Amino acid sequence: MESAPYSVLIIEDEYPARMLMMDYVMNCPELKLAGIAESGDKANTLLNEKKFDLVFMDINLPVLNGMDILRSNHSKSTFFIITTAYSEHAVEAFDLDATDYLLKPFSFERFRKSVEKALRFLQESKQNSPNDIQTQIHLKIQSDSAVFLLPYPDIQFISANNKSCVIHTTQKDYETPKLLKEIEEKLPTNQFIRIHKGFLVNLSYVASLRYDKGGSYTIQLKNEDETTLPVGRSYAQSLKEALKL
Repeated sequence: MESAPYSVLIIEDEYPARMLMMDYVMNCPELKLAGIAESGDKANTLLNEKKFDLVFMDINLPVLNGMDILRSNHSKSTFFIITTAYSEHAVEAFDLDATDYLLKPFSFERFRKSVEKALRFLQESKQNSPNDIQTQIHLKIQSDSAVFLLPYPDIQFISANNKSCVIHTTQKDYETPKLLKEIEEKLPTNQFIRIHKGFLVNLSYVASLRYDKGGSYTIQLKNEDETTLPVGRSYAQSLKEALKL
């Protein structure tokens, strides 16, 4: 991934965990260790004084805990990854736009996966306006008891399923108890478009628009399954305009 190394702040009060995090960061060529804080108040000071791209932060910290720091939302262009032994803060952390939530102990492989997710967001953020960056690069959904941040480029299409929706991504499908209209309102209109009362599609994945003899339209997607989706007649013109046809 082409870019100068991204600056990293490690917020961790336990020495062994701090040393492990330093080792992990130094084994990622895309990252540059730019700061270390052993307490919440020191972390708060550093975050106010300096710009960091990525922060790895424990929750149980002296003076000021990690959730309080996350709530203060220092910079929309700084991405936070939580590193903790406790799972109970996960839903709130994702609600506060944490990029990932690592449960201790975690392997370098799991750490690396989290880094790659953050790098994808950081790359996307460079192409967006600095205002409200977090909401411009991913869709946040709740599925059962978990919260997921789905990068827009990974979402191929979204289908209605009774009173819920299924988000079809390059990796897997996610079902969420939201109406298609609710999901549509969260998505950028220059990337996603309604093509049918039951479907939203990512324009980047549209391979072709076909006109059938019966007067109906279908689209084929640029994905592994070459998925075909129906286009409602009332949506056909807006789709053509979006595709510049």
